[in-house]
Amino acid sequence: MSSLLLAAPTTTAGTPQLIVAAVVGIAAIVLLIVWLKLHPFLSLTLGAFLMAVVAGVPYKKSFDSFTTGLGSTVGSVGVLIVLGAIIGTLLVRSGGADEIVDTILAKTPMARLPWALALIAFVIG
Repeated sequence: MSSLLLAAPTTTAGTPQLIVAAVVGIAAIVLLIVWLKLHPFLSLTLGAFLMAVVAGVPYKKSFDSFTTGLGSTVGSVGVLIVLGAIIGTLLVRSGGADEIVDTILAKTPMARLPWALALIAFVIG
């Protein structure tokens, strides 16, 4: 009995409504990023909320779900991203990034230039 309650759907939306919600959400994200040149984070946030509204999810539940998901993602990966951005900024401002690029390109033959650029992107990025 309890397994049936756990597996019960949380919304009353049917499959066609969920498909329409997904299409509307994706279209909104693409429109906001490509045509309106809105920042991708804000576009993804607005697209997710639009998709939740079209799917029939209550506002409070969609907001709680978003904050829980964002909080767990930022909590697990956010520090790593911030530290990487700080190190990258320090490399650029100190001239270290230019030195790495010049050293790798000076030792690379012309035929292997694409591989050298990939290595530079891996090391600096």
